[in-house]
Amino acid sequence: MQHRIYLLLLLVGLMACNKGYDRMLDKKDYNDSTGVIARTPKILFLTIDGARGEAVRDAAAPNLLALADHAIYSWNSISDTIALRSTGWADLLTGVHKEKHGVIKNDFSNNHLQAYPVFFKYIKERAPKFRIAAYSSADSLGQFLITDTDVNQTYADDDAAATQAILQELTIDTASMVFGQFSQVELAGRRYGYDVSVPGYKAAILQADENIGKILTALKQRKTYASEDWLVIITAGNGGPYMIDPSNDDGTILSNTKVNTFTIYYSPRYATSFLDRPYTGNRYTGKAVRLYGDNATTAVYATIDSGKEDYNLGKDAEATIELKIKKNKTGAGDYSYTYPSVIGNNMSLDWWHNTGWNISLEVNAWGVHFGQNGAGFNMATAGNISDGKWHDIAAVFVNRDGKRFLRLLTDGNFNTEAEITGYGNFDTDAPLSLGYMPGNIVNNRWLDAYITEVKFWKAAIPDNVISEYVCAAELPTSHPYHDYLVGYWSCKDGYGGVFKDQSEWAHDFKINGAYKWDDFSDLMCPSSANNLAQLVPQPVDPVRQVLNWLQIAADTKWNLDGKVWVTSYVDINK
Repeated sequence: MQHRIYLLLLLVGLMACNKGYDRMLDKKDYNDSTGVIARTPKILFLTIDGARGEAVRDAAAPNLLALADHAIYSWNSISDTIALRSTGWADLLTGVHKEKHGVIKNDFSNNHLQAYPVFFKYIKERAPKFRIAAYSSADSLGQFLITDTDVNQTYADDDAAATQAILQELTIDTASMVFGQFSQVELAGRRYGYDVSVPGYKAAILQADENIGKILTALKQRKTYASEDWLVIITAGNGGPYMIDPSNDDGTILSNTKVNTFTIYYSPRYATSFLDRPYTGNRYTGKAVRLYGDNATTAVYATIDSGKEDYNLGKDAEATIELKIKKNKTGAGDYSYTYPSVIGNNMSLDWWHNTGWNISLEVNAWGVHFGQNGAGFNMATAGNISDGKWHDIAAVFVNRDGKRFLRLLTDGNFNTEAEITGYGNFDTDAPLSLGYMPGNIVNNRWLDAYITEVKFWKAAIPDNVISEYVCAAELPTSHPYHDYLVGYWSCKDGYGGVFKDQSEWAHDFKINGAYKWDDFSDLMCPSSANNLAQLVPQPVDPVRQVLNWLQIAADTKWNLDGKVWVTSYVDINK
């Protein structure tokens, strides 16, 4: 009887304990991971000097491309801009940039490697028995940089010998971190040129790929491979100089062939993660007229005489004037100008006896002159546009709380606001001029620039609307303030002697002087170099990737520069 009572209480207890479990997990199939065996993390780290990422991709190197299904990879990694092999090696093995490790010469002189050592030192400090073996094709790498290894061998630029040594290392049960460096792609690039279109360079890439194929096969044939967890890193510390097609040059660091490399982080457990070439800006193409000159006889400029009164601003009219401009270099070889007119209806650019409004350049920046003779004349200054690139500039005249203000924006970003209430009536009898305007000619006071996408609204456009359309190559009819246009000149007509007004007001600009239509194809709204570098792998990153894989926490005192790139796992049991 007691035995039956005990069984009954046990059943009741089990039912009570299981109650509600179905609310914790959905009813679906799950992989049983209870049988997963902990695997020993290990590293295979290979670097191919001089291997441009885009060239490796275009060479269709079969073994490297086959890794993509289980890899974090990029063909547009960026190395250090001085593009020295020694600097690339130091970046790869210290995890910090040259400003810290100090390797900026091929002889490694005056370095700071005591403060920023090769990361093998950090591993050995945490795990002294962890076997690290380095096999360098280049003698200088092993002699001047690599330290804290169990094996450090060099091979006088003999990639085949380095490959054979790595294959032998992989037969050793205790092999834990295997580092290999190859030289022949770099040497072929120096001799023939660093591009896949050059047979000698392409052949060197394919030979390196063949060597890597042998190494990957040997890795998977290890007797202990099933109980090991290998991360394979294959990359390059530098690319090489080669003249690319100008149509493929976006003007950013991504088009600098010397710093173009590749990065592959491979594990059979990784889901694929392709780090594509990041957005660098819109390609802006067409034909435009170069506006330049310092006098009415020889200058190339444009004017509107019939209908010019429609562009007067009076003493309280709201308006927005927006355009795109690309400055050319001055005779001094820079982009510094002193008050040349861009667009406006001043009688002249003299400060005395002046009335009207005018967008003009001010040294490296731009701004707006405004005022009425007798009431005052002044200028508000906006952002820097002195880099030879296209910029969008906008001046907004707006009334608020019984006062009048002028707001200036560069590339959609607000720069400044000035109260202009007391500066009188800006109406003039002068034509609306694009480019040259009479005035005292001093200190590059004349313009030399291309101007396109000129828009004049009889409305104060909000900042957020200006920002939304700032990278558009042309004004869409869906623009929320399209009905307020009193002038829209793309200035990209490509032929003829006028800039056609595409608004319903039909006030064309007449082009004056010996003009011609020039082709242009430039980047608009480009990302900064710093932003681009953060979006693609760099040689300083593998150190962090290795430490993360080995579950070694990076000490803040190491002051590492790299980052860890992550992806999802396809199956925890693999």
